[in-house]
Amino acid sequence: MLFRILKISFILLFITSVLCPTLLLSKSNQFSWEVGEELTYKVKWSFIRLGTLRLQVCDTLTLDNTFVYHIKLFIDSNPLLFFVNMHNVYETFITEDFKLHLFQSVEKIDNITYLAKYKFNYVDSLIHINMTDMKNPDHTIIKDEPLNETLLDGTSLIYYARATANSTKTDTLISFFESKRGKVIIHYKGKSGKIKIGASEKPIESYYVDGKVDMKGIAGLTGPYKGWFATDSQRPPLIGKLKVFVGYVKVELESWKNWRGEPVLTK
Repeated sequence: MLFRILKISFILLFITSVLCPTLLLSKSNQFSWEVGEELTYKVKWSFIRLGTLRLQVCDTLTLDNTFVYHIKLFIDSNPLLFFVNMHNVYETFITEDFKLHLFQSVEKIDNITYLAKYKFNYVDSLIHINMTDMKNPDHTIIKDEPLNETLLDGTSLIYYARATANSTKTDTLISFFESKRGKVIIHYKGKSGKIKIGASEKPIESYYVDGKVDMKGIAGLTGPYKGWFATDSQRPPLIGKLKVFVGYVKVELESWKNWRGEPVLTK
């Protein structure tokens, strides 16, 4: 009888970890959230600086009786470049175990720029979408889409990967961008030794991941990628090598605030 109970418990645990990977993270991996954390990255295509990415954990609040973290992702292209013009802000509201509750962004559809809000209703298994024309607020698109799988936006994917970077396993997750969904495969390889970034005087111990994005995400992100994360409890991304609309780029951490495990800065 005891063996049967243990067998059933193991099967349920396995099914849960495959179908809902976010449910098992916070306790097992001891990832540390830090309100006020700000990470700034330079994005380079060969020797050309394309722009800057900035991640902020702004604050915490309660949405529909659920405690969430409010995160902003800023993407700003280099103003000196004529062939790229991107100044976007994405806002993500997620629980400490990476369950997405609200996502806000500015999106362009048929040459119209909308303020888009995606509200995740887990009770009714629906995503409530409200898109308002930023030039003509009277023009609004309101629709519902089914919520029949665990979904992560680009920002929550980054934080999920940070929390799981100390594992050795493979995850297949479903992400979305501008109402389109696709698979993101992440291979967690564990520790890979020390890696050097320009902003640090000393090399930093790192975890390594690689994988593939089977969709088009922010800035045309798609295809294979590689990433290195610090090994402290906040595990900020240190370096990423990605394919975007111009080709392969290198994303490297260049400054930070409220990173408790911060290395010695270069002078």
